[in-house]
Amino acid sequence: MATEDARYRDSSQYRLWSFSPTQLSALRDKTNAAARARISERLLSHPLPASTTAAATSKQDLSAPTSHANTPDPDGNSTPALPEFLTPAEELTLVGYYTSEILRASEALHYADEIKATAAMFLKRFYITNSIMTYPPAEMFFVALFFACKVDTGHVNLAEYTKIFNKSAEEILAGEFLLCQGLRFAFDVKHPYRALRGAMMELASLEDMKRDLKRLDEAEAKARRVLQFSPLMTDAYFHYTPSQIMLAALSLADRGLAERLIQETFHFVPMEGNEGDGGGGDGKGNEEKARVIGSQIRDKVLGAIEGCRDMLSRELPERKEHWLNKQVIKTQITPLRKKLLKCKDPERWNLVELQKVRREQAAKKMDSDDEDDFGGRDGKKAKKEEDGDIFGGDLGHSAKKRKVSVKKEEDPFGGAMVKKEDLFGVKVKKEEDSSFGGFGGAL
Repeated sequence: MATEDARYRDSSQYRLWSFSPTQLSALRDKTNAAARARISERLLSHPLPASTTAAATSKQDLSAPTSHANTPDPDGNSTPALPEFLTPAEELTLVGYYTSEILRASEALHYADEIKATAAMFLKRFYITNSIMTYPPAEMFFVALFFACKVDTGHVNLAEYTKIFNKSAEEILAGEFLLCQGLRFAFDVKHPYRALRGAMMELASLEDMKRDLKRLDEAEAKARRVLQFSPLMTDAYFHYTPSQIMLAALSLADRGLAERLIQETFHFVPMEGNEGDGGGGDGKGNEEKARVIGSQIRDKVLGAIEGCRDMLSRELPERKEHWLNKQVIKTQITPLRKKLLKCKDPERWNLVELQKVRREQAAKKMDSDDEDDFGGRDGKKAKKEEDGDIFGGDLGHSAKKRKVSVKKEEDPFGGAMVKKEDLFGVKVKKEEDSSFGGFGGAL
């Protein structure tokens, strides 16, 4: 039977969405650089009018001067000036802000913890390989929250959902396939909530802890509050397993309980002459137990938990107010949003229009492929004549031929019943159809 670790390593969360800090930073830098190059090329090819950008800025109540005015070059030619792009750190700040908005909206709608966490991780995963300069985070966070409800079986009516957020169904659905692509169609997100409940049950089974259940209840409540916010606002899900995140949150809530749980789990100390279960008396059982629950692996786990604990402590639940503080939003978030509106991708920012264009392109491609395969309409006719009909000739023609042949040939079912003798040699008269009486004569 596979161990818990082996099963986790088979999950898409580990295979696709687990990184070291260096790997994750490099991936974000690469995404940012690719977006800058792509948007620069599009802006130089099709510069946006200043009035268009100003209208977009005004629409979102972020009035700021645009930076698409033409600037003369030394040769006297007019070239559009490129805007100042967001840095990877600035993108990460905005992703954090919109993640907090997802959590705030989920709490207002009383969604389950799993739905809130899944939606937050969908948004964070999406913006690892996609820049927020390419696809609008203010739209994608609504899409991520709605799609998380589907994934975690929290049925939400689309009409009601759009009414709550004053959105159209088209705006929500336009970004769903983009989100699925960004998630690499891996929708499974493993959370630490069940691990916390199991850990508390394990602690409650200890004799000395049975007399201090109040402490356990308080620690569980505090650890759950940490899990509902801190891992989702940091990169903990990308670096640590759910059980490590749970133990780190429990350590923040009650370090003594976390250490006790680890000690009870990794307690094995090999002794000479101690035969392990299944070891056959040769010491192999001891070695296996020491490898799995010995002091060496315990120290390694403790190191990982301490690292995760430090990460979670940067975004404790008390920091919720930080993301709602008007002064913070005014000085940190609003300037970045203004900057984002100037350097957005002109071809992909409007998700509804992007979906329409891609559908049209797909339809044209299908028509073009059909014509290429058969060489147009004339080619289709020639192809049919050359290959012949796979299922035979024309149905109408064959039916007529069959009708004529039936007239000329003998009836395959024999002649009329009045001309035949029955099984006993008695002839049946034409006038008296004994089989069908008043319903007519012969068949």
